[in-house]
Amino acid sequence: LQPVDLGTMTAEVLEREGNSKAELKADVPKGLHVRAEPALLGRSVGNLVRNAIRYAGEGGPITVSARREGDRVLLTVSDHGPGLPPEILSRIFDPFYRPEPDRGRDTGGVGLGLAIVQSCVEACQGSVTSQNRALGGLEFTISLPAAD
Repeated sequence: LQPVDLGTMTAEVLEREGNSKAELKADVPKGLHVRAEPALLGRSVGNLVRNAIRYAGEGGPITVSARREGDRVLLTVSDHGPGLPPEILSRIFDPFYRPEPDRGRDTGGVGLGLAIVQSCVEACQGSVTSQNRALGGLEFTISLPAAD
């Protein structure tokens, strides 16, 4: 693990994943660093942003934000889409799990993306959670050790 500048990493992910379908925003304080493996963290955040674009891209901005809380940094990817039924939230990190409405071949994927996110984040000594936002949409929060 090594120090990763979240502002730089977030900008790179948003540039790589951005498209005309969604408005992407970053709210990451300058100089905020975490201890992580850069490629794994970038892959994780990229996957969360791609999912937000796919399922909520036209519902409003997708925001990647970060803040420090004690010796941890919380990195959040949030959208303004439809969210998920509460009973599904507890299973979305399970390998091969896909919510019933999204099982069609036209959406692609086999249900491994969020399991990979969780595995990558855990390899960085972090954790990832999801919840529906009070005003609509879905929010993923990655907790990682601060780099100082």
